[in-house]
Amino acid sequence: MATKKDHINTGWQSLIERRESARIDVNLPVTLRHNGKLIPATAENVSCGGMRLNAATNNVVPGGHVEVVLDLGEMEKDVTLRGTVVRLDAQDQKKVAIQFVNLLSNGHASLQRFLKKQQG
Repeated sequence: MATKKDHINTGWQSLIERRESARIDVNLPVTLRHNGKLIPATAENVSCGGMRLNAATNNVVPGGHVEVVLDLGEMEKDVTLRGTVVRLDAQDQKKVAIQFVNLLSNGHASLQRFLKKQQG
């Protein structure tokens, strides 16, 4: 049976793991699918664990499930990833933080290859 201490340790471990995913500053076109609507956006940064983007509208809510189509440019195929909205910027509700789910998908593997190339 899990104790309170186990939950705290798991929480810290999760935080550390999230920070181990290096963020790469980008300026890439994104299409966000949320509640059946397509929302144009621009990715500001991306990592293996998630991304921050600037959406054309503020129609997403924290906890909402989204699908992200990320245009990686001419040398790569578009990548489709699933995620959860984890927060909106307090000053600008169009700035959205997304945590990726299904980290074993083909899209996530493509993203990992792209990020390795970007890091050199």
